[in-house]
Parts: sequence; structure tokens; C-alpha cells
Amino acid sequence: MSSTQSTEPPEQQTAPQAQREAADLVDEQGPQAQEASTPLVHPTLLDLLVGLLGEIVRQSNEGHRESHHQGREELRLQDAQLLLQTALQKEAVGLVRYLLQQYRSFQPVTDVDMLSRISRSHQRYFPRILRKASICLQLLFGVEMKEVDPFFHMHALVLAAGITYDGTLSHVRGMPKTGLLIIVLCIVFTEGGCATEEAIWQVLSEMQVYPDREHFIYGNPRRLLMEDFVWEQYLECQQVPRTDPVIYKFRWGPRAYAETTQQKVLEHWAKNSGIDPRAIPSLYEEALREQEANTYDIAFSIEE
Repeated sequence: MSSTQSTEPPEQQTAPQAQREAADLVDEQGPQAQEASTPLVHPTLLDLLVGLLGEIVRQSNEGHRESHHQGREELRLQDAQLLLQTALQKEAVGLVRYLLQQYRSFQPVTDVDMLSRISRSHQRYFPRILRKASICLQLLFGVEMKEVDPFFHMHALVLAAGITYDGTLSHVRGMPKTGLLIIVLCIVFTEGGCATEEAIWQVLSEMQVYPDREHFIYGNPRRLLMEDFVWEQYLECQQVPRTDPVIYKFRWGPRAYAETTQQKVLEHWAKNSGIDPRAIPSLYEEALREQEANTYDIAFSIEE
């Protein structure tokens, strides 16, 4: 298979939006865009994700070492609110790491557990930190928290949208790949049920995921797309005849149809991306029709 030409990553920019509180994401949305131009990732959310990703990378590279430039850099940040948001972002990254550890060990979490992972000076901002961490956990890793005990505020960590594959046993580092899978399924759906490889990379590149670059979460993204997701039957890949260079098209595979629905994928993405599914009316209506058809088929089979 020949590599698809990738979009080069844009230069890193320091945007104030990257520091905005995740709790305000929905409120910051403007009027509904026309369906043809509706992005899959709300710009404000994209800034947040890029900021969280950058913080994860920095912490991974630095470990627990203290930079001798830290005090100097903080002095340059005269805006106290910006300092606070940066601190909350770091707390959210630490919480994501803890939640991933609990997911891998099949252990539930409580609000008390999560609060204990946050420094005392920032515990009063727990709702904001949890919101940031939840967005990162769900969109990047495809893992969500479901409350199983309201009295003790206990949550189970489960895969989103009904998917049962997380890719942790594959060749890539043991981090859940379900987030990337759901994103790709959503791209295919929004492309009318059939998406070219180029169309998929155009969207993924907005999240700094490129076919020819190792990703610190997903490892080799192109191998996941072209091999793992196809092997697991979540995607079907076909070469377009008589194309040079070779063009590949992707559709949902049988396992995707067996485990999830278009409505679940779209609603999961909309819930965490800041995009109102009604801003894409034809796709939302199509997902609802598919859900109604599935419900009818189940009811009909029971009656038989």
C-alpha cells in the first residue's frame, strides 16, 4: 500500500482560547453553521485538546524534573488567570493518567479518589478539572465514566458508544485506541458512508494526527487505520480501481454495525466536541432513521 500524502502540521501557536475553561465550551458556540461547513471539532475544543496534548507531551518528556526556567517563565505570565488555567490544565492531565491506570486495572473510581489526586490548593476547582479530563479521556481514548453508585459517587470506566475494542493488546504502547476508532467511524458516516483515506487524514490532521508520524498515544496511526481497524472488522477498505497514485476508500465493517449505531457515534462525538448534531440535520436524521429501523427489526424478531 502506498502512503497517502499527508498534510504538514501547522506551526504551533499560543492561543488564549487553549486556556479557556472546558465548562464554558458549549456556551461559547456561535450561531449554527451551515451543514456543509460544520467542522467535526469545535475550534474552541480543538484549542483545548491541543493544549492538553501539549501538556501531556511536556510532562512525558520532563518526567518529574523541575525546569530551572520555570520560575522565569512564570514571571513572564503576568496574567494571574492564565497562570490558574495552566495549573488546572496540568491537574487535568494528571487526572487523565490516573483514570487510565484505573481503566487498565478494571477498577472503579469515586469522586473522593479523584479529588485526592488534585493538589489541595486547586481542589475547589474540581468540577472544571474533571470536565477537562473527561473531554480528553473520551475524545482521545474513547473511555467514559458511568456512575454505578450515586450514593458513594462511584464511576465505572468503560469504552464509549458500545465499542468493545480498545487496541491495548496491539503493537502500540497499551493505550486505548477506541477514541481514534470512533473518530474515524464518525468521519466515514459524515462523508456519506464512504470516505477516502485523504478525507480521513484531513480531519485527523486537525488533531495533530498524521499518517507518516509516530503519535505518542496512537503509535503508527496509518497502521491502525489500514490494518488494525480493518483486521478487527470495524472498517472495510477497498482500493479504487485505476487510480494512480492509489486511492483507498473506507466503509463501516460488520463489527461496527454489530456493536454501535450511527446515532451512538454521532451523539458521542457531539456530546464531547461542542458540536450540536442538529447543525448537521441530514446526517442526524439519517442516524435517527437507522436507529428506528433497528428498533423495529428487534421488535419484529421478538414477536416472531
